[in-house]
Amino acid sequence: MNGRDSGVDRIARTVAAAATGWPVEWPSAFQDQPIPPRQWCVPDWVPDKVVTLLSGDGGTGKSLLAMQLATCCAMGLPFMGIELARRKVLYLAAEDDLDELKRRQADINKSYGIEFAELEQQLCWRVLAGEDALLARSDGKQGRTLKATATYENLKTFCVANGVQLVIVDTVADTFGGLEIDRQQVTKYVRMLEAVARATDGAVIALAHPGVAGMANGSGISGSTAWRNAVRSVIYMRRPTQEEASGPEARDLRIVERLKGNFAAAGAELRVAWWQGCFGSADSVEGMDAAIDVIATEVKVLAAIRRAHGQGRRMTFSKHSGIYAPRILKPYREVEGLKLAHIETAIASMLQRGDLREAYVGRPSHAKAYVVPGDAAPIDGERPTTEAT
Repeated sequence: MNGRDSGVDRIARTVAAAATGWPVEWPSAFQDQPIPPRQWCVPDWVPDKVVTLLSGDGGTGKSLLAMQLATCCAMGLPFMGIELARRKVLYLAAEDDLDELKRRQADINKSYGIEFAELEQQLCWRVLAGEDALLARSDGKQGRTLKATATYENLKTFCVANGVQLVIVDTVADTFGGLEIDRQQVTKYVRMLEAVARATDGAVIALAHPGVAGMANGSGISGSTAWRNAVRSVIYMRRPTQEEASGPEARDLRIVERLKGNFAAAGAELRVAWWQGCFGSADSVEGMDAAIDVIATEVKVLAAIRRAHGQGRRMTFSKHSGIYAPRILKPYREVEGLKLAHIETAIASMLQRGDLREAYVGRPSHAKAYVVPGDAAPIDGERPTTEAT
């Protein structure tokens, strides 16, 4: 005997377990079998088949950040530099009305260079603002039992039928009809959302507001610690401390922390900054020797370009030109402290996004392309882009 179970032994135990009505799993049965890899919606941040809690005080922008994530997942675009696989997404909005969602999505679309039509069959909204949005409510004489509502059943059925693999619930306060101090009710609510994730092999993100104590102690939760214990991942979005940022930079900067990660190390963070109705990564730019705030850099460079344009300066984005834009802008006070590479990266990004454009002047075969603000009026001699190219 080598101590390893035979097939007969395993079958005997399986039959015995079934006879008792209490089947169990024997790890020895998995010897030499492939182990399935863990699946992620957002690698290291949002795991599949469980619930992630995204917490943040009112006004920090967690709903906007969640809508950006929904868009990136729906389109298969990187989210804050993290590569994502394309999947269908349902955004359940219980706080904001349809008009607000349209406005936010329009800003997001502009930032990523996409159209509403491109989200067809990939991203959908269920707007419950002003309606009964509860997914579960207390029941029973003493209100200790938590039961699913028709809204929850419709949500689960829709997701399974349509292959939705990311559900974003905005917010817990609007959809949880139990007592936050009741651990059993909190846990059951989370398990209900988890059932949706497991049924679709997808992920569920629930947005929540932290309590006063949660903001003070940095836990990012409200009520009891039941929320933190019930979910598998906790993400906290907050404003920076005075030590982390000050002045104009602090106004639009947010810190996104991974406070709990059952499947990845806790303590990681992303720095994001709001600009033109959308959040962008404010982390270091790859290939540069020092970390810079990408969003703040683009704001500074755009301000310098506007001043140069107002002065009638002509600039190109050709490195071999005597009027190469980054070199012309380098002495301007708006970009003080930025390196030439920082200015080059900012201009390239804004040209691609449309915040800047190239104005073509001269004959089509010898046209010069001058860098101007995207919303600037046509300059003298500017030709339509189709003619210039």
